[in-house]
Amino acid sequence: MKFKCVLYTWSDIQKLCKLLSEKIKESGYRPEAIIAIARGGWVPARIVCDHLDIKELYSVKTEHWGVVATTTGEARITQPLNANIEGKRVLIVDDVADTGDTIKVVSEHVKEFSPAEVKVAVIDYKKTSKFVPDFYAAEMESWKWIVYPWSIKEELRDLINKAGAKTVEEAVKALKEEFDIEVNEDMVRDVLSDC
Repeated sequence: MKFKCVLYTWSDIQKLCKLLSEKIKESGYRPEAIIAIARGGWVPARIVCDHLDIKELYSVKTEHWGVVATTTGEARITQPLNANIEGKRVLIVDDVADTGDTIKVVSEHVKEFSPAEVKVAVIDYKKTSKFVPDFYAAEMESWKWIVYPWSIKEELRDLINKAGAKTVEEAVKALKEEFDIEVNEDMVRDVLSDC
């Protein structure tokens, strides 16, 4: 199973979150609270809070993705919102709008808490998504799997397993040939040491 991937660095994420925050500011939307979609949205939500000077940060946990690029079924909430956001302008933040299922489920859930307004921001918006976010830093015309720095070991482990690689050399070669990801042997060795 071959597919292309994008591998972000922490520096990439800082730049993209800053760009995302600037787009939100330029729009005139002034959220009073941010809700991160866990787990992928935790880091970008915190960075966006910093850029927008927002102290209220909450979380909703969902499950939808299992092993890399495989859904586990319908998106569902496993840890609901536990905050009073009634009458507040809310911004939901996630890493990516991929299928759009997770964001749709969380948006509907958040609206049950009677906020004044709800908008959605993501780092990456894939044109394959059924849900178009209000704000995004990057747009992908064609589908690729994105490897974020906060889940790099988890993602690389799954990709290496998908490729059936057993050695460091096989894994480095498979990641490049099958997924278009270039990583050094030390990173792969670190990932494989945990398997």
